[in-house]
Amino acid sequence: MHSFDLFPTKMWMGKLDLDISLVLDELVEWTENGGAVIHDNKSMSAKGDDFHCDALNKAIKENIPSTEGMDIPETYIHYWANFNPPGAFNHRHHHTDTVILLSGVYYLNVPPDSGRIIFHDPRGTAISSLADARYNGTETTISINPQSGMIVYFPSWLEHEVEKNESDHERVSIAFNIYSKYEWDRYRAQQEYIEGKFS
Repeated sequence: MHSFDLFPTKMWMGKLDLDISLVLDELVEWTENGGAVIHDNKSMSAKGDDFHCDALNKAIKENIPSTEGMDIPETYIHYWANFNPPGAFNHRHHHTDTVILLSGVYYLNVPPDSGRIIFHDPRGTAISSLADARYNGTETTISINPQSGMIVYFPSWLEHEVEKNESDHERVSIAFNIYSKYEWDRYRAQQEYIEGKFS
């Protein structure tokens, strides 16, 4: 897994040791049995978060980037299937939630010209006025040209979008959030306390 600094944060990009065709076959079978997928994030006409693939789950967990001096906590993974046909794109958004450890995307089928993923510095163009930024150089956006088999991990608060699919074929990816079990359990305990106190 290759890590790189982006704006005020860090991201990770690499390839999973996983048979893409295995995941695609399971995904196609799931859709043929009524599974719904996301075509874009504007209409949200369908939500593909009932799909589950043990091999994918294992591969994502085994490749969670580590930070020096910190252990990776026990985690849950929530993912959803994106089938983006020609002309589809995803508006700028983030996945922010207090219990998300990391977000990411795994690419299954990426036709040429089917759209880059673009990340935005949350500080915006104001960063270019700072002396240290002028000294080091600034980029307020960074674009990644995805490839089949590529996985990208990033902080959930980092805004991102996906360009319009200019190809004649569908782009297929799995987006995901990795939840810290500790944070999730703590959140649920707080919710139960509040519900018990005020119901």
